[in-house]
Amino acid sequence: MEKLYPMHEAMRILGVSLKTLQRWDKAGKIKIVRTPGGRRRVPESEIRRLLGEKEPVSAGRVLAIYARVSSHEQKAKGDLGRQVELVRKKFDHRLFDDILVVTDVSSGLNDRRKGLLKLMQLAREGKITDLAVSYKDRLTRFGFNYLKTYFESYGVKIHVVNGEEDKKTVYEELVEDLLNIVTSFSGKLYGIRSRKKEEVTSKIREVIENAGYLPDENR
Repeated sequence: MEKLYPMHEAMRILGVSLKTLQRWDKAGKIKIVRTPGGRRRVPESEIRRLLGEKEPVSAGRVLAIYARVSSHEQKAKGDLGRQVELVRKKFDHRLFDDILVVTDVSSGLNDRRKGLLKLMQLAREGKITDLAVSYKDRLTRFGFNYLKTYFESYGVKIHVVNGEEDKKTVYEELVEDLLNIVTSFSGKLYGIRSRKKEEVTSKIREVIENAGYLPDENR
């Protein structure tokens, strides 16, 4: 079945305004169809024809955009959505048959994230050809090269957009990751429910919180 583009997407690809598309439609220069729900769509063949393309330029490529934040508070502030849009704007949508968005609200240390596991499954099943993230640590805090090797073994290319990060958000996530590491190791040393483990975690948290108010020695 031929892909149908929403009007706003067709406008972006063709580089024209809505009024121009409507004018072309009335003049018979472009064929615009309607969905059963009455929404206007532009067939991919029409877009290719206007661009002078005889064959699809996507060549069967499917892009997965992955975004991650550590907390629901960050998600509520719109950090997750901004990551997705940052990555989306870096790619020409015509290069792909489809673009998927996969997200997680979890620590970068968590290797059992639902979104991450879904990406690995999609790669294993040959359902994606490209994977894009804003920063390496969105995919994982440690061991990026291991994941890169995994995805490449299934023919999936990873793109790191390297957009500008919010320094405050980065600091908060690093603190949270450090506390998770301390909690994990102290739990193994003293027992998951031991008082000693809670004391160690509490002290480390106190040190980190106090350090957050220290002046930057590099200034």
